Amino acid sequence: MTQAEADSAIAVVDAGQVPSVISERARREWRRGLLAFAITTVGFVLLVGAFAVAYDSLHAGRILPGVEVAAVPVGGLDRAQAEAHLRGALPDPSAGRLAVHFGDSVETISYAEIGRDYDMAWMLGQAFSIGRDGWVVEELRTLNHGGSVPVAITWDKDALIARMQAIANEADADPVDAGIAREGAGYVVTPALAGRNFDRGAAYLAAVGAISDPTLHTATISIDPTAVPAGIGTAAAQAVVDRIENAVGAAVVIAADGKAMSIPASVLRGWIRLTDSGGAAADRWSIVIEPAPIAQVVSEFKEEVDIAAVNASYTFQAGEAVVVPAANGQAIDAEATIAAIVGALKARAEGSSPQTINLSLATVAPEFTTTQAQGLVARIDRLGRWTTRFDPGPLNANGVNIKVPAKQINGTVVAPGEMFDFIDAAGPFTRRNGYDDGAAIRNGRTIFDGVLGGGLCSASTTLFNAAARAGFQIDRRHNHAYYIGRYPVGLDATIWEYGGTRKTMAFTNDSEYPILIRGLYAHGRVTFEIWGVPDGRTVDFSKPRIEREREATTNIRYTDELAPGEFKRVEFKVDGFDSWVTRTVRNAQGVIIHENTWFSDYRKVDGMYELGRSPGDPRAGTVIPAADFVPPEVD
Repeated sequence: MTQAEADSAIAVVDAGQVPSVISERARREWRRGLLAFAITTVGFVLLVGAFAVAYDSLHAGRILPGVEVAAVPVGGLDRAQAEAHLRGALPDPSAGRLAVHFGDSVETISYAEIGRDYDMAWMLGQAFSIGRDGWVVEELRTLNHGGSVPVAITWDKDALIARMQAIANEADADPVDAGIAREGAGYVVTPALAGRNFDRGAAYLAAVGAISDPTLHTATISIDPTAVPAGIGTAAAQAVVDRIENAVGAAVVIAADGKAMSIPASVLRGWIRLTDSGGAAADRWSIVIEPAPIAQVVSEFKEEVDIAAVNASYTFQAGEAVVVPAANGQAIDAEATIAAIVGALKARAEGSSPQTINLSLATVAPEFTTTQAQGLVARIDRLGRWTTRFDPGPLNANGVNIKVPAKQINGTVVAPGEMFDFIDAAGPFTRRNGYDDGAAIRNGRTIFDGVLGGGLCSASTTLFNAAARAGFQIDRRHNHAYYIGRYPVGLDATIWEYGGTRKTMAFTNDSEYPILIRGLYAHGRVTFEIWGVPDGRTVDFSKPRIEREREATTNIRYTDELAPGEFKRVEFKVDGFDSWVTRTVRNAQGVIIHENTWFSDYRKVDGMYELGRSPGDPRAGTVIPAADFVPPEVD
């Protein structure tokens, strides 16, 4: 077969075409060639396999030659040797630090505290796997060209998260609401402060990106904050303060009946305050206008404007009771005025500007009218009367201190339900009011002179007896420290006002009609009468019950303050005793309406004279019974 014929036959075989007739020679040649190829291939495979087995056996448990980790050769080393070699050759991954900037807050995290290290398990695992994927060709490639593994960093994830969270918490700032505080007489705003918040997720990812880079010994990350607005802004709080200033920043004038009172801003500021509910919005503050101080100012203005109604009353002309006509009064309505002022201030707070509040006056009618008085005048009669006799002299300023209260009280009208107080009616006890020095009882002893108003108890005792006998309600009555003989036993009424001590005589007109008090004074005699419309009440007095009687004595005390043989009384002799007197008042139907038992504890007071010492008398201060005194013989 020619070469052309052989080539044609091979082409046919390769093409999958089997000629129907092939020459025997060509068939033998083809078989020999195919057998030779097969034997060569098997030999090569057996040779390579033998090489691979020998190569693996030679490097068992070691990294194949030519392999590097982070550019550090580790071929031929076992795992422990490779790790030791790498740690010696590479920088310490825990020696660096991460600077964390949260806004203007800076914190540092050392790599050591988050356990930053090389991921030796992964790097060495990758190194050992190079050339060992089961293909001989890969081993041959590694032998010829080597292999490289990059650096891998690991860290304690939980430690990093905890550290980043702590730094963020410290860097975060809560917003601060605007506040309102009292400063002096006004209010001021404390400005609001915005808060800030840092994205923890973004911060963690930035930290991971920084610490996982093996080239960074010291890394820095910066996280910008997110602003957190305050719930109550400065403007909202300032608006509240502005409303207050609108309300009280300028004076208010109240006017009525041609009179006006200007209330300055300094006073108005004391009328207003803020309440704080503690909410998270500007409506947490409520403006409160206090009515109490407003009421005080209104009361002062009422004193200027109000005119009290005058009840009809009675007087005497030529011995006959006649009517004194009533008169209407006028008054500002206090509650309406307070409400008007509060309303004006609220209106000013909301932007209005009323400066003057005009008030209306209401007519005040008398409780007891002229018509009512005229209808009763014919029925006026004397309800009670009492007279006290006394000796005008130094003890009562020659009667002046009895005459003055009689004159001042004369003509007093006591309305139904009204209480009469002697000190209020007869006072003040001053020289300007006509009083002078007299005597008084102080701490159970007689002060013979120098007591302004001394002796006026004759007037108070007389009026007490007149009121008691008229059957009225007795509210105050005090007996003297010792009994004074010109008064009925157990029915005296002392008056005392000194320092913080006040003893008065008082009674209430508990009838349906007004009463008229008449005070009559004559030399050595004072009389009080009570006139009114009789309502049928009757009055009975018991006889005084006397107990615990104590007899007093009279003594003489020698002194060098008087001329020899001169006598001077320095204390009265008064026996002591206790007394009870009961008064019973019945109405027209005989029902008891008052039953009083007045107790009086009268002290025993020993009389005392002072005697100027003569030659031979006992020393000054010596006290002897008056009965033992023997007057000197007179030539």
